[in-house]
Amino acid sequence: MTDNDTPWEPPLAGTEAEHLVGALDRLRATFRWKTDGLDAAGLRTRTAASALTLGGLLKHLAVNEAVDGSAGEDPPPGWHPGRP
Repeated sequence: MTDNDTPWEPPLAGTEAEHLVGALDRLRATFRWKTDGLDAAGLRTRTAASALTLGGLLKHLAVNEAVDGSAGEDPPPGWHPGRP
């Protein structure tokens, strides 16, 4: 079996950075798979006692992908719930 047979898995042999990027790719693929096809109502749905929605989690992931945390910059306006 090669790494191409399981693209959602980190590489079996590689550097620490390659393993980290592979693990992040697996998490992205899993989230995409779990939320694919949901409409706006599905993304707003809350489960159990949590205030977190899939749409809120998607927004959180998107801003963290868009804003480099090492740059020390605040996210663009509108990314913080309840803040301008």
